[in-house]
Amino acid sequence: MANYLPPLFTRLYLSLLTALFASIVLTLYLSEQFLEQSDVVDFYDDSYQTFIEVTSGVSRTHLSAPQYITSVQGLHPQFDINWQANWNAKQDCSECTLLSNIGGISIYQLSEAQLLAIYPLDRTNGAILISDRLPNSLLFDESNRQHRSSFMALLRDDPSELIPYLLLLVVIITIGTTLYFSVRRLQKQINQLVDTNKKFGQGDLNIRARQTYSEPVNELADSFNRMADAITETVKENQVFAQAVPHEMRTPLSRIQLATGLLRQRSLQTEELDLLDDIDNYIDDIEKLTRQVLTFSKLNSVLNQKDNQTKQWIKLDEYLQSRIKLLATDNRIMVNSNLPSLQLECDPAYLRLMFDNLFKNALMYASSQVEVTLSFSRKESKTRLLIISVDDDGPGIDSQQFETIFLPFARLDKSRSQQTGGLGLGLAIAKAAARRMQGTLVVSRSLLGGANFSCQLPYHPNQQQD
Repeated sequence: MANYLPPLFTRLYLSLLTALFASIVLTLYLSEQFLEQSDVVDFYDDSYQTFIEVTSGVSRTHLSAPQYITSVQGLHPQFDINWQANWNAKQDCSECTLLSNIGGISIYQLSEAQLLAIYPLDRTNGAILISDRLPNSLLFDESNRQHRSSFMALLRDDPSELIPYLLLLVVIITIGTTLYFSVRRLQKQINQLVDTNKKFGQGDLNIRARQTYSEPVNELADSFNRMADAITETVKENQVFAQAVPHEMRTPLSRIQLATGLLRQRSLQTEELDLLDDIDNYIDDIEKLTRQVLTFSKLNSVLNQKDNQTKQWIKLDEYLQSRIKLLATDNRIMVNSNLPSLQLECDPAYLRLMFDNLFKNALMYASSQVEVTLSFSRKESKTRLLIISVDDDGPGIDSQQFETIFLPFARLDKSRSQQTGGLGLGLAIAKAAARRMQGTLVVSRSLLGGANFSCQLPYHPNQQQD
């Protein structure tokens, strides 16, 4: 479900706009309620003054309330004053809306522009009804209502009614624009930091985050740079150590070889000669191990600009076919290949290290068959994945050991290590070489019954050349 959600910064921006819109609408609503209540209070004050005048007039003229109200009808231009002998709110004002009750006086809303106040008279069942006065002409009132229904007419006749909505629009546009550029800037800085982190994780240990970011991204960038400096220093120290040890070991190994050569010139017994042969074999293994350690160390060294200068276009199918013919010396193992014609831009040295180690590993553990294929991922995008797969029909690898198999000097079950030998660096070198080509190396169960090693390399559709 998370895949259908918009990016974090888009959600943040929309949330800010939603909160802003909701706060403004709530403010307008509360303001409108306050203004309406204020209008009710003002209407009560004015109508109460009118009620005092009417009651005073009744006392002064000694007329009844209906008679006096009839005599002064029309003298108050602001209100209509009427007498109700028996007031019943449910019957007489069934379509009215009760707005408030102030000091026992009920205030009703008859229409949008007309309020009604009910003033009961003491010692009577009647009440004085005071309401806002409307225009006398009903026809004029109806035509005016239709005329005001038009937006342009409303804007022309009473533009003040649109001021809150215009204010809302202006505030949303102004603050929304300001928030957009702020959020966009923060998003851009975070994306740059993420790209830097990815490149560092891919082996470019020289890359560092910029120091010109705003708060608090600059603190994150500074923390990343300190971590990157510490990791780079540790990696360089390990590389110097790993590269120095093989070189230093070659001198004593050469002396041992010289000593065994001098001993062979003497008349020795068969057992002694066999012992010297074993020593020579051990020396060969140590030399092979030191070469692989040195190769693995170089593959894990810091990336530099020279790595891109060694790339060249090669015909991948012809290149892999030549490596298969060179390495497939065991006639008991049948090698099948499905290699469509295509070209790839890469470093041939890294491609050779990756493929040779995978193919040798397959030949070592296969029972009778090895298969090499080239294919593409099904994902449709600007950058597809080219997959170089090597399958064997050997004993296979337990799924719990899919990650362990690529560790240097990893020892798995007896069927894939001790019985067949090996120094334990071949697959580690293959994975490091694949990483140097911006690819990944994965292992799975093969359809042949053994192991499937697949190197996934980035491949652009326009990469193919004639």
